[in-house]
Amino acid sequence: MVEHSGLCNLAQAQIQTFGVDSDSRVLQFASFSFDACISEILMSWSSGATLYLGTKDSLMPGTPLIERLRDYDITHVTLPPSALAVLPQEELPALQTIIVAGEACAAELIKQWSIGRNFFNAYGPTEASVCATVAKCTLEDEKVTIGRPIANKQIYILDSHLQPVPIGVPGELHIGGVGLARG
Repeated sequence: MVEHSGLCNLAQAQIQTFGVDSDSRVLQFASFSFDACISEILMSWSSGATLYLGTKDSLMPGTPLIERLRDYDITHVTLPPSALAVLPQEELPALQTIIVAGEACAAELIKQWSIGRNFFNAYGPTEASVCATVAKCTLEDEKVTIGRPIANKQIYILDSHLQPVPIGVPGELHIGGVGLARG
């Protein structure tokens, strides 16, 4: 029961954070059966960017995917870190922004892929309209965090009594704001 307002908020927050505009070329990597596809679609359509679709074979991590990124001058791509990890190193001058999501990202991937481009780690459960936080990653980062909440979302780290924990103390992540599923 995710409301449409959450998807509108998601698209606008990602357009602003990732610098997507009408000149951008976004690759549709996520399967249409996965909630992350909504992020790629709405971010593209809402900004006037071009959305590039591919066959299952043309999006296979490795040589097929790197060829797709190169041949279509893709500027923005969202990939799970495991897919990024198996891509052959290639210059890809058009690629301005890499967003990793869906699983933990190793700092080594940032060092390999962030040179000369923006690199973001996005996090969020489906119940929060796909993405709740984003971290802009740099070469100096020793570990990858989930970052800060996107626009109109709140993030709290709470203990078992629903009280905020001090910085550095483990707790449970609680999400609030626009896009949180009803119930």
